[in-house]
Amino acid sequence: MAFLLGGARESARANTVMVVVKIAALVLFCAIGVQGFGSGNYENFMPLGMAGVSAAGATLFFSYIGFDAASTAGEEAKNAQRDLPRAIMLSLVIVTALYVLVAAVAVGAKPWQRFTDSEAALAQIMREVTGQTFWGTLLAFCAVIAIASVVLTVLYGQTRILFAMSRDGLVPKVFARVHPKTGAPRANTLIVSLFCGVLAAAIPLGQLADATSIGTLFAFGLVNIAVVVLRRIRPDMPRTFRVPLSPVLPALGLGFCVWMMGSLSAVTWVVFGVWMAVGLVFYFLYGHRRSRLATPEAK
Repeated sequence: MAFLLGGARESARANTVMVVVKIAALVLFCAIGVQGFGSGNYENFMPLGMAGVSAAGATLFFSYIGFDAASTAGEEAKNAQRDLPRAIMLSLVIVTALYVLVAAVAVGAKPWQRFTDSEAALAQIMREVTGQTFWGTLLAFCAVIAIASVVLTVLYGQTRILFAMSRDGLVPKVFARVHPKTGAPRANTLIVSLFCGVLAAAIPLGQLADATSIGTLFAFGLVNIAVVVLRRIRPDMPRTFRVPLSPVLPALGLGFCVWMMGSLSAVTWVVFGVWMAVGLVFYFLYGHRRSRLATPEAK
């Protein structure tokens, strides 16, 4: 919150430092973890089948919310039409490669049956491989910084989404007020940060991650639908990036999102339903009547 109140440039610099630390920590884990590699740990590969894969993928899908958050920086980017598609695609390739490599080393260094519910699983592997506490403690410290960088990205994206919605009249005007010097939506940032802080303090991490994941999957599913719909109703719209193999890829994207949403628990679906109901009530009581998108000028 403190970084975001300073403005986009300051928060970007802080995030760059934290991302460098995060990537260095993952590379360090792979370099040390591979030393405890045991080929027998890959026997009985995928013991829980595709159901286990989809359940794990759905739970961890919140990690990919940053790619969506990047698109919200369009108005503050120097050349958004050129840079944003490149940034999203390149970061997607790099992050996926790192995730796969870390998972391969972790399972190779430790039988999957010995993994626990602890959030410090990688740090435990470091301690077991090296026989020392230093490397595990160092990785745990880097993990805290990594979580901070994720929170920074998510807060940035959410405040900019609310800023755009406020400008369109869908949420109160307070979310669109910006500081004259920094250009940051300070009231917006304070409200979102305090709300997220309360959630983080009151709700267990696993349940919060599942709730975030189902919302992200739902939003990504809508994006895939929007690609197909816009191709039909706005074929002449200027596009700096065109999704290849449409509508095949959007259909596959939508199908996988629905599949992984179905892998989440019933409690997560209940929370998602309640939150959607609250949003719809707010929209029809407030946003629908005040929306600037329905005015003749907007059309």
